[in-house]
Amino acid sequence: MSSTDEGRAPTLHDCAAGSEALNALRRDFAQGRLAHATLITGDAGVGKRTFSHLLAQGLLCSADGGDKPCGQCRDCRRFLARTHPDALFPAPGPREKTLKIDALREMIDALSRHSLEGGRRVVVLDNAERMTPQAQNCLLKTLEDGAEDTWFFLTADQESAVLPTVRSRCRCVRVQPWSAERIEAELIRRGVPRDRAGSLSRFCEGSLGRALQMEKDETYWAARDTVRKGFLAVRCPADLPGAAQVLKDQKDNGERLLDILEQEIRALLTAKAEGAAADMPPGWENASASSLRRILEAVLTARRQRYFNVGWAALSEGLMQTISEEAETWQV
Repeated sequence: MSSTDEGRAPTLHDCAAGSEALNALRRDFAQGRLAHATLITGDAGVGKRTFSHLLAQGLLCSADGGDKPCGQCRDCRRFLARTHPDALFPAPGPREKTLKIDALREMIDALSRHSLEGGRRVVVLDNAERMTPQAQNCLLKTLEDGAEDTWFFLTADQESAVLPTVRSRCRCVRVQPWSAERIEAELIRRGVPRDRAGSLSRFCEGSLGRALQMEKDETYWAARDTVRKGFLAVRCPADLPGAAQVLKDQKDNGERLLDILEQEIRALLTAKAEGAAADMPPGWENASASSLRRILEAVLTARRQRYFNVGWAALSEGLMQTISEEAETWQV
């Protein structure tokens, strides 16, 4: 998506950039060869929902020529406002966690009638894993029939969360996590400072959506600053008292601090393996991979200790002691 102009809505081309699977879907859409049912899966935040909505919107777009969806015509505007009479969005009720069979029956009843505007119809099922087994079985017959001029777009984090009988009636596409480079470029395009974008791209696990959430979460940046002034400021025994002072009142924030510390250590391990630069505090650039692995194991041990109610002070002090012992080996 790095090729888009700031402020412009993403297009199918933007969303498919860097993904062979999505590019194949985009080409099929352009050539009028979309399967009547498509299931797009992938980790949260990789863009599967955005892409499936663009495909559905494009089928209803009434613009003459040019790339579809145009985002400007009456049909595009109604789709985006969820007021298009031939776009169905089955979803759980406001107080429900699952999509039950009644909602699917209502959708099927609507599809049994003629299109309200005499053209194409689309069904968009976000988070298809929220359908109960009964609802999925209810959907099965409709997918089998494959009504003319009707397309189904389902999304789910995991393909296995959808019944095999439903999957077998869909074209299944798995969206892979984004590369760190692609996420960094997109964040910079959106106005995120380069150093901040670089950090987010390493810690968001290939999810642009997660990176955007983290970028807006000032509590995340405060916790990251605590980790750097606490755990990552330790390079020798003399650093322990100052680091302990930073971390002493962080009991309620402990889980998040351990998460961020683990992310930092894993990022440095990855950078060493790939021969790339890493954004780490001074004094860590000479850390050996073996030392980093031992520190990572200490972080995992601290997680287990926290689970068994070991006090935060003892847990954090033990972790800092391990970091100090390892750091001395690469400060020589």
